[in-house]
Amino acid sequence: MGTDTIADIITSIRNADMNRKGMLRIVSTNITENVVKILLREGFIENARKHQEGNKYFLVLTLRHKRNPF
Repeated sequence: MGTDTIADIITSIRNADMNRKGMLRIVSTNITENVVKILLREGFIENARKHQEGNKYFLVLTLRHKRNPF
């Protein structure tokens, strides 16, 4: 049984948002890049950039915080 990449992305974003993290890093693949493009276009993510560490690529996402803190 394989992993559910899209669910992993959404869960990472949700967890970062719940913990008030402004940024998060996910592994960059074709699927994750396409999902992030959609989330950017729809306004769920403020910014995304590709980052390389060694021979691995990551997407660094900046989240939008629309929650009311009270």
